[in-house]
Amino acid sequence: MIRLSQRGWNNVIIFTTLILILLFNFSSDFLNRGISGSQTVTRLLPQYAVITTIEYVHDRVERIGQGWRTESGTLSNQALSQLVDNWHSAEVELFDSQLNWQTSPQIIKVWFVGQAQPVEYYFLPFADKTLVKFEQQTYLLLSPDFSLLNIES
Repeated sequence: MIRLSQRGWNNVIIFTTLILILLFNFSSDFLNRGISGSQTVTRLLPQYAVITTIEYVHDRVERIGQGWRTESGTLSNQALSQLVDNWHSAEVELFDSQLNWQTSPQIIKVWFVGQAQPVEYYFLPFADKTLVKFEQQTYLLLSPDFSLLNIES
């Protein structure tokens, strides 16, 4: 056995810990190297965004206290809560194609707490997929289906 002083053993433990930390960090990069090229799924809305208003072409959903209401009054508070939950859970994936948006997309404006201007989402539904454009990027809507985000179906 190696005879070291208390100070010597402390140095061995410190350097061993540092080597293990470096090993774990680099092994993570090494193991995930092949995955980095794949598409990443992101949320449609910013992470901690609180919706105050969703404006559709012919209707508007507004927050009132703990509940929701529409200008038309066609949906119940429970249905509107589910609609807002669908917006919060919506997932998108970056769409690589440079699509020429010649057809007229459906524009939905969403206001968040603390923002003076709404974020405009341009939805272009097809038979098998829905594309959404915001912040100068085009995304593929993965979930939920566009009909669950739209009250004007």
